[in-house]
Amino acid sequence: METPKEYLYRLYSVKVEFLNGIAGGTPLNKGLISEHMRLFAQGVSNPLKYAKEVEGEVTEEAMEAYLARCSSGFPVDKDGIYLRGFQLNAMLKDAAQRMKATLTRKGLSNTIRDGGVLFPDRIYLGTTPLIIERPVKPDNGPSNIKVFQVAEGARIDLPCAVLENEDLPDKLWRQIWIVAQGIGLGANRHLGYGRFTAIIEEKGNANVEDGYPIPQTVGATSQPKKGRAKP
Repeated sequence: METPKEYLYRLYSVKVEFLNGIAGGTPLNKGLISEHMRLFAQGVSNPLKYAKEVEGEVTEEAMEAYLARCSSGFPVDKDGIYLRGFQLNAMLKDAAQRMKATLTRKGLSNTIRDGGVLFPDRIYLGTTPLIIERPVKPDNGPSNIKVFQVAEGARIDLPCAVLENEDLPDKLWRQIWIVAQGIGLGANRHLGYGRFTAIIEEKGNANVEDGYPIPQTVGATSQPKKGRAKP
């Protein structure tokens, strides 16, 4: 009788569709502003991209000044704006803690955060970010206007791998994603951004000889994906 093969990882695809946009949480320093300008501003005459309309056109000077008002946005490179994989790990760990699953499974937090759940390092959103102005009032302080970037209409197909160490069985993995949908991803979640629907699909297993189980980068999907994670 053959011994059942033991695998190192379970593989999944998680199809994510954001409901009300996702807000960027990275402070926009001069370097990031320059990269946003380089990628999105060259030859642009669309007033919806970052700046005020000036006689039917958008000047780079106006766009740069408007971007400088942003408190936060997205990291960007030549392929567009993106999320980082560790943001998903943090979201899932938060969901597990809300469920109190980390109290009954002592190694769960470390598994989710430190190498037991793998996502691509860069997850491209495939959209041009908008600049949003929202009035906010801190608990202790006067009201003010918060200016930040939002990516709308983003849909991503996330490859991910879960370590087979018994900390995170399939049923709990799916339950955590259901809770995570309400928590959301990105910044300014208290303003309604970052919530999403998700569909989880099993994609088999991976072992040592298969190499690193997921790609380092992944692009956005173009077709709408409906549904929610199934328990």
